[in-house]
Parts: sequence; structure tokens; C-alpha cells
Amino acid sequence: MQNSILIGAALATGALVPFQLAFNAQLGAVTKSPFTAGLIIFLVGAAVLGIVIAALRQPLPEFGELIRAPKTVWLGGLIATLYILAIVVVTPRLGIGTTALLVIAGQILTAIVLDHFGAFGNPQIAINPQRVIGATLLIGGVFLIRFP
Repeated sequence: MQNSILIGAALATGALVPFQLAFNAQLGAVTKSPFTAGLIIFLVGAAVLGIVIAALRQPLPEFGELIRAPKTVWLGGLIATLYILAIVVVTPRLGIGTTALLVIAGQILTAIVLDHFGAFGNPQIAINPQRVIGATLLIGGVFLIRFP
């Protein structure tokens, strides 16, 4: 797949995040519980993925493959749950823009550290002055947008 397609897919996905923040916060207000909202969000996601898997006739992995997989593969669901719960609680209090910026800042800072160590089998990209300056500017942008 060409890099331009991958870049476009990543940008489009990023463009959906503010909508996700707003919609999840709305659901939290309706359900009056981040836990109930989170459950509904995951049920809808599971239903959609079930339909896609069935429509594309995607084979499911064998149970043994899942057991032999690195234990870290199971942490994505936990992290997604914590993310959803935090978004439902934080977005109505800080707003979509500030929440999105803080989420992005947390992602960038953590990604720089994970890249530096080549964590979890990903390419190793050392921390350098440019990356530190970029992260600093990003966090500065959060403060400028939050506290104009």
C-alpha cells in the first residue's frame, strides 16, 4: 500500500477523533454513567466488526494461536476501555478541543519514548532535538488553546 494512502487513512482517522469525543460525551450524559456508555460503545463496535468479519468472510484465529500470542496483545482492550471511560468523563468538563489536544500530546510523548526503545517490535527511532522541540511545541499549543 502506498504511503500516501496510509497517510490519508491516518489523517482521516485522526479527523474522526473529535467526533468520537463529542459523541461519547453525549452518550455519557444520556446514560449518566461512563461505565454504561463504555459498554454500549463496545457493544456497537463489536456488532459492527462482527458484521464486517462475516461480510468479508474473515477467518477467526484458532484458540491456540491466541494463547501463544504475547500477553501484551490483550492490553489493547484494557487501554481502549480506560480511554473510553476517560473521554466520557473528561470531554464534558474540558471541551472537545482541549481533550483532543491533551490526548494527542499524551500520544506523542509516549510514542517518542516507545520509538526510542523500538518497543514491542516496532522500528527504533532515537529521541533527538527535533523530536523534543516538536513535542514541546505541541504541549505549548495545548496551553495556548486551553488558556488563550
